[in-house]
Amino acid sequence: MNTSTSVLWELIQNMNRNEKLYFKRKGAVSAGVKHPLYIKLFDTIAKQSEYDEAAIIKKLSPKITKKNIAFQKHYLHSQLNNCLIEYENRNNVEQEIYRSIQLIRINRKKGLLNEALVLWKRTINKAREVELFSMSQLLKKEFEKMILFSSVQVKYDELYTLFSSNIMSYDEYAEMITLRDLYTEILMLKRKAHFDFDEELKTGIRLLQEKILNRKAGLQSPSFWFRHYTRMCHATLQYLLDETDSSLPLLQQAVQDWWKHKNFIETDTEHYIELLYMVNYAGVRQGAYPYVEFVFNDPINDLISDDVQKANFDAVKYLALNKVYHKTARYPEVAKLVGNMKRKYTRWESLLNAELNRTVCFSLGISCFVLDNFTESLQFIKRGVTYFKDGTREEQFIFANLFLLLIQYNINNTKLFDAQYKSTYAYFYRKGKNNSFEKTLMHCFHDTFYLTSYKEKSILFQKAIKELDSNLDSDVQKQTLNIFNFHGWLLSQVQRISYKDYVQKKYNQETREEKQSLTSV
Repeated sequence: MNTSTSVLWELIQNMNRNEKLYFKRKGAVSAGVKHPLYIKLFDTIAKQSEYDEAAIIKKLSPKITKKNIAFQKHYLHSQLNNCLIEYENRNNVEQEIYRSIQLIRINRKKGLLNEALVLWKRTINKAREVELFSMSQLLKKEFEKMILFSSVQVKYDELYTLFSSNIMSYDEYAEMITLRDLYTEILMLKRKAHFDFDEELKTGIRLLQEKILNRKAGLQSPSFWFRHYTRMCHATLQYLLDETDSSLPLLQQAVQDWWKHKNFIETDTEHYIELLYMVNYAGVRQGAYPYVEFVFNDPINDLISDDVQKANFDAVKYLALNKVYHKTARYPEVAKLVGNMKRKYTRWESLLNAELNRTVCFSLGISCFVLDNFTESLQFIKRGVTYFKDGTREEQFIFANLFLLLIQYNINNTKLFDAQYKSTYAYFYRKGKNNSFEKTLMHCFHDTFYLTSYKEKSILFQKAIKELDSNLDSDVQKQTLNIFNFHGWLLSQVQRISYKDYVQKKYNQETREEKQSLTSV
């Protein structure tokens, strides 16, 4: 299957039911016949579980042959693109404003200045309301042309007042654009910076922090987007520098701002979901578990209606709540959440990017492991590993290989454990530059697997715990243990209890100590 065919195939497979119905109805109307050829080609491809060109030609022969199928596919792809653009733009405020600008231009050229001015007034107010600054500039350009070629009798005073009533100055607008560009740089760094910080990455973060250090004027701006970019730049960099006590309040302010301006949740959902992702990261790290639950369970999130963005939100919500439930040892809720997620995930998988698919699979794998469902845990971790092909966050392979070995350790099948040990060993050998905690865990799993004496096992478990404790300064170890607490699992083995019971015991102890501390204060 060539590239163009592959793109067409994936596009058709990823269309939802409403999009397919809209395309077929529009195709029938525009072609003037009930079943035009390109609609028949569309239906045939849509019904295939795997692309089969020979079967398509056989079914649609003689109208489609080997000689003309390339042209027919190209025509179908073109019609699909046009139709999907139209479908997406039905309730798109940006397209609505641009269409109004085109009508203003037509009315101006036809000499219908009064009609053009009335529409201009309504459109400039709408563009400013939704902060479409680029559209505002196009509208100002049309206003200039109307002044240049209009009659002197036309009264422009009121309109000029509207023309000059900007939501912010041009200097502030330039500052916002600069912050937006810096935010893009910060997002690129965040993708690399989950762990394994090298000096180059640390230097990049410091340089960006210096650039935005004094850029806080946007916090008081009347512009929603100026406030948003200011908060997100500072909050994301502070999170990367492990300053969550400063990062979380900014994120909380941003959430309140989005909830006050609900229309942006529908039109700019990607930015809103990224904000919620940061609430997940910073909130869990700060221990603000009730706040994380509150944000993700708020009914306002039902405003997210797009299928792809709904899938992304639900995946991020699952990751956040799953982590909160694990941290607070609420395992009945973990089991319920995982059961719900397993039913939904097959519908979402094609809509999520590789990184989110991988993270969801790892999260499901860890939950199944903690709930003693080792077979399903193995399946999800292996499924997550397949998403390393995109080349991002390849360092997560460290966790995946160690965790696969731990799963086989608990399945307790000698042949399977030996095979996984060889695979994990080969990975670390190829990787080079191995960290001490990787060697510690591998040796511990391998050496204790074949022992039958609890006393001998306990000695090796305690030795591994001490080695991990002596390496607490390692960023890679910190982040790996943040994905799954291998250190806690070793302690559970020493105490001869399940990992789930260990977490429950630890959480209860921390809660008691916190209450005692508050009582003493």
